[in-house]
Amino acid sequence: MQKKKERNSIPEVVVADSSPLISFARANKLHIIPSIYKKIIIPQGVYDEIVVKGRGKPGAEEIKSADWISLCEINNQVEVEKLEEKFGRGESEAVVLAQELKAILLADEWGVIREARRRGIEITSTHLVLIEAKKRRLTESVKKELEELIVSGFRTTQVLIKETLHIAGE
Repeated sequence: MQKKKERNSIPEVVVADSSPLISFARANKLHIIPSIYKKIIIPQGVYDEIVVKGRGKPGAEEIKSADWISLCEINNQVEVEKLEEKFGRGESEAVVLAQELKAILLADEWGVIREARRRGIEITSTHLVLIEAKKRRLTESVKKELEELIVSGFRTTQVLIKETLHIAGE
């Protein structure tokens, strides 16, 4: 893992929360993310959740060795501590880091998304990654990809599935 301080202005760079990374890893689809984004930046809390606490689970080794992921330190620890009243460490750090870097946040949990939007942070999600993968012809079927993610434990709603498939033209 590389330490990175400055923000890359290319929109293909995002700060990731652990949930989407774990979901893609469990479904053996982690390769989709670096096909769309040039680099994923994660804070220490997300790294710890996936690699340290998640040792031996899907995604741990892949995240640990991924050259497309950079570990980045957070400056505003006070803001992280405030957010920890609502969210876990990884989620709190991901939101604050995305805000500090003025980056897109890759997250799936509604509360995290709502907080990020409140802070003016642009959002992407597992559903949006799949739509983008289809646009770039990295997959033929968002429905198939979603079904495989769900079978492996990805949680979503019928409303989101329907909306995603509509946007994807399926």
